[in-house]
Amino acid sequence: MNNLKKIFLLTGLFLFLSQLVVSQEPSVITKNDIVGRWIEFQRIQGDSVQLITQNPDTYIFRDNMIFHKGSAAEGIIIFNITGKYTIEGDSIIVSYRDYMRRRATAQKSKELIFKVLSKSSNEMEVIVHDYDYEYKMILKNVGH
Repeated sequence: MNNLKKIFLLTGLFLFLSQLVVSQEPSVITKNDIVGRWIEFQRIQGDSVQLITQNPDTYIFRDNMIFHKGSAAEGIIIFNITGKYTIEGDSIIVSYRDYMRRRATAQKSKELIFKVLSKSSNEMEVIVHDYDYEYKMILKNVGH
C-alpha cells in the first residue's frame, strides 16, 4: 500500500512538472499568424494601463514581409515607419529607417522588436522593444 502511494505521488509530481515545462516553452509564430492590419488596443507601462479608444496606432504586417506603422490623428493615418520584418521563434523583428527625422540614406537601420506573449485569431499580446524603451501592448486584428 505504501509503494502504491509513492507511485501515485511520483506520477502526479511528474505530470505537474511536465505541464510546467511545456507552458514555459516559447511559442513559435508564423507569417500566417501575423499578416494583416492590427490596431493598438491597450498599452501597459509599469503599473499604468492605457486603453486606446481614439486614434489608435496601426500596424500592418504584409505577406511580402513589409511592415508599416501608422499614427492616427483626426481620421488620417500617417505611416511614419516602413521596413522589413523577420520572424524568429516568438519574436517579430522589424528593421527600418526613421524618415521623419533626417535623410534616411545617412542613417543606420533601427530595430523594433515585438515579442509575442500570446496570440489568437483577433488579438495579440506583445512586449515591444523600441530603442531603449520597452512596454507591453495588446493589438486587435482588424483584417487584411
